[in-house]
Amino acid sequence: MDRRGFLITSGLSSFATIAGPAIAEPAFAAQGGRPSRIEAGFLSVGLDRAGRVVGLVDLRDGTDYYLAAGRSVPLVSVVLGNGEHEAPACVKVSAGHPRVLVFSSDKVRVKVKVANHAMYSTLEVIGLKAAPGVDVQTLLWGPLTTSVTETVGEDIGVVGNSRFAFGIIPLNDKTVGAWPKEFDELGFGSDVLSLPYGQSGTQNDWSAGAKTSWGSILRAYTYDYSKVRIREGEMPIGPLPGSEGQILGSKLAVFGTAPDLVLTVLSQVAQHEDQPYPTINGQWQKVARPTRQPFLTLHDLSTTNLASAIKFAQQAGIKNVYSVQGSAGPWKSTGHYQFNSNFGGSDAAATQMVATAAASGMRVGVHTLSNFISGNDPYIVPPPADKRLTTGLTVKLTRPLAAAETTLYADGSSGGGRYIRGHRLRIGNEFLTYSGMAQISGTEWQFTGVKRAQWGSAAASYPAGTSATRIAENQYGGARGDLPIIDEIATRLATAFNTTGIRNVSYDGLEEASWNGWSGHGFAHLVNGVYRRLKSQDNFISEASNLSSNTWFAQSRISWGGIGWGDSNYEQVKRNVNFYRANYFPPMGGSLPIGGNTSTLSIEQSLALGASLGANFGWFQTSVSGLSGGSNTTAILAAIKTWNSAIAAGAFTPAQQKLMTDQKKYWHLSEVTAGKKWSLQELDSAGTPVGAAHVVEAPKPGFTTPEPSKGRVGELYGFKVTSSTPQTVRYEVTSGALPAGLTLNKDTGGITGIPTTPGARQFTITARNSDSVPDAAVTYRLSVTPAADRASQTRPPVRARRS
Repeated sequence: MDRRGFLITSGLSSFATIAGPAIAEPAFAAQGGRPSRIEAGFLSVGLDRAGRVVGLVDLRDGTDYYLAAGRSVPLVSVVLGNGEHEAPACVKVSAGHPRVLVFSSDKVRVKVKVANHAMYSTLEVIGLKAAPGVDVQTLLWGPLTTSVTETVGEDIGVVGNSRFAFGIIPLNDKTVGAWPKEFDELGFGSDVLSLPYGQSGTQNDWSAGAKTSWGSILRAYTYDYSKVRIREGEMPIGPLPGSEGQILGSKLAVFGTAPDLVLTVLSQVAQHEDQPYPTINGQWQKVARPTRQPFLTLHDLSTTNLASAIKFAQQAGIKNVYSVQGSAGPWKSTGHYQFNSNFGGSDAAATQMVATAAASGMRVGVHTLSNFISGNDPYIVPPPADKRLTTGLTVKLTRPLAAAETTLYADGSSGGGRYIRGHRLRIGNEFLTYSGMAQISGTEWQFTGVKRAQWGSAAASYPAGTSATRIAENQYGGARGDLPIIDEIATRLATAFNTTGIRNVSYDGLEEASWNGWSGHGFAHLVNGVYRRLKSQDNFISEASNLSSNTWFAQSRISWGGIGWGDSNYEQVKRNVNFYRANYFPPMGGSLPIGGNTSTLSIEQSLALGASLGANFGWFQTSVSGLSGGSNTTAILAAIKTWNSAIAAGAFTPAQQKLMTDQKKYWHLSEVTAGKKWSLQELDSAGTPVGAAHVVEAPKPGFTTPEPSKGRVGELYGFKVTSSTPQTVRYEVTSGALPAGLTLNKDTGGITGIPTTPGARQFTITARNSDSVPDAAVTYRLSVTPAADRASQTRPPVRARRS
């Protein structure tokens, strides 16, 4: 029996209520033992008798965002070991378990537990039974096909428009928000737009959401790794021991809400579902302004020039000095990640370096190359060669191979292709490369141009029948690690951070953690693995240029490219910022190269373009030697400090930001009152003022939200209070009380829940602000009416209109 009624409000903002069951009640409606829909916050996921999705309805007004037209798919299905797609023939409510759905076919039965948490629901596989002889290889969630194209958050798995947002969120490492490339045809892969945001800003291999030529899709999957699996036809991976290797436990959060409450829902999901919740001074990083703080990124940072680096950072108003040397950080090799001589050659020396910086109020950060294994790393040399590198297929020598021979013969091609880069083999402890490969008979292949004793190994002689394994190279010609090596890297990095006090890191080339065959599972073992091993997650900023859906909670920010950096430019940075915002990450401008003799005019032009997007540059990339003695060093660093302070204060108006989008204009920003007021002057190419200056002022502390709408007993309620200043670090009820059943999220300002008692409550919410910005308070009165007569209620039609 359906126990939910609905109250429709006049608006489609966060003022929305809907009758909802208590948390202990089923989160779906059933008719005759068959579920007709799953309810998750303000979203209704309609199901037909076969378990296929037939509706994605905003319960506030009945708008259906589901896109049928021949694209109806099961909510849950599986792929068998032979590649056969097995869809359920029926779905029923489990007898004796009112919160469990059973999806059944002739070969497979999947049990999914549905748990309701007011603003979202979770779906978890708690049972999987296959017929004798049937091997279940992969469980597929969806994909859900939607008509939404306005905002597609590929990484987070949230799509929406100005009225409604809904999504699916992976809740553990093995639940990968993405789609297996082996089964593209089952997930509308040919319809997916590969680069909707330009060169960067899409990771379709590892993303829960994707934009298509006709709308968008939401998707996830879990592989069974209880035995060795061959991914993409070439990479043997697994098995994984215990529950992680099983499909059981695959879990998602599903929700629908007003757009301004998405972060509130995600905050609740993180805290209730034991997801990473990184903070800065206690504030959730996803809403904390300091998450965007810049790094003075130095190619030559060392113990000998640390004092100079600190001085330059202080001149720029930056609190982070960051080491990137070449493409890596201060490491002897990437893989084992032991500090090189620039950081003193040991954890103890690096600890002292960090302590010296901290005494000046400075933090130290380091660059990493994630799962790149360099050719001089102990995972490769000295012998014995580590058997846990990413491999392709293994073949056997068909003829003996002497130590000096440069041609070898084997019974196969050893694989290769999409993710198996390079021409490298491992035979015993020796690494070899080859230039050519050809089939010379039906059972024999010839490898020519063989170079012996590579990566510091030694040549040896091998009899026929010896195994030769293809080794995947990374993009710098080294190797990449399999999952056990990723776990060791995560342990080593976390140990280094815990020991030394390093609190900033960028996982560059994070895709190498997935190109070993593990896809988003590999991402999670590295990013989530480091996070889980940290002694303190507060004030730890982790950055990447790539990401997966099941690492969204642990990652602080994404920052790629930059104005005047590499193959990036302002137009690309705009696309990147659109991607970051769609995925609820802070807007970042990437990297801005600076030097002591760079023109201040050109630097301020770039800073203005970043400000036009409301974005901070994550990196000001330079070197201590490049700044030392530079004719413009002092002026450049002062300009950075001035612009960053105005951006951090949220001081530029939309009209001013629009003016600064003109890439042909030059600007100069000067400080009038510290942290409060600035003067923005347009300049010509010679640096001469053009026209009158613009007054730039930090917004006054206050609130931008009107009075909340009424609530009703037993009905889901959502409302968000919004501070006028980005300096707000938390929201508090400082007098009075919210209506019983409602709670305030201190990080996001969201007020959500199900009222339990009628009556009016008056309460004051205070925005606690930082950086010497005064606190602000607002008093609201929220009325809760008695529960409606359910017998007289009418449900809005679930297909009232399509978006």
